Amino acid sequence: MLFDVATAKLTADLSRLAYKDGPATQAGAAGHGLSEFKFFSASSTQAFTAADASTRFLAFRGTESTNPVDWARDAQFKPRPGALGKVHSGFDAALDEVWAQVQAEIAGDTRPLIITGHSLGGGLAFMAAARLADAGALPAAVYVFGCPRTGLSDFRDAYDAALQDVTLRIINHIDLVTRVPLLAQGYRAPGRRMYFDESHTFHPDAGAWHIAKDDLKYRLRHFGRIQSLGLSTHEMGAYMTRVNSL
Repeated sequence: MLFDVATAKLTADLSRLAYKDGPATQAGAAGHGLSEFKFFSASSTQAFTAADASTRFLAFRGTESTNPVDWARDAQFKPRPGALGKVHSGFDAALDEVWAQVQAEIAGDTRPLIITGHSLGGGLAFMAAARLADAGALPAAVYVFGCPRTGLSDFRDAYDAALQDVTLRIINHIDLVTRVPLLAQGYRAPGRRMYFDESHTFHPDAGAWHIAKDDLKYRLRHFGRIQSLGLSTHEMGAYMTRVNSL
């Protein structure tokens, strides 16, 4: 699947809306003409589906900074067997909280499904896509923003065999979250890398070495300064600004 700017902008906004409460999320989705709406909420997971006559979207919320359960899930990085391979146990457990409801909502729907999310929500989007692929129900596309690494190399390889062509993983410059869990811990990221560099230039097929060099040069240049941490580049607002500039 080729990268589609309009879909990227829409999924970025749906990822933003996933952080809001049910009524605000529904109102925002309706503003995009997505009138069919269902909200799912659990202790460490929030998600929604929204659809028009032609397409259904599934969006997952990222980490809430004030929710200790979210942070606890993020920290549970010991891998466990999941769909298509070994995955981050905290993310997998978070998806379990709403998966039965999500499955019931999308079952039998023949419209293309596009899955999205930011941060933790991106990790859940990957896992949802993997579960659907494992069941023989491939999503039409997966757009994730500032997503952490979600599984080990066996997961990445199996995921890419099934879904690489429809999975677009968008990275904003030195976003720290996209670098964890660490490669040294065995974690790898699937999908096609799409990268905004320091000057906000968009690279739709960025290589890992290109990103690593940019990252190292920037952090050395700003060593000891707060901006070298890459936290502000992770914010959903920063991703919205970058994507909306395309």
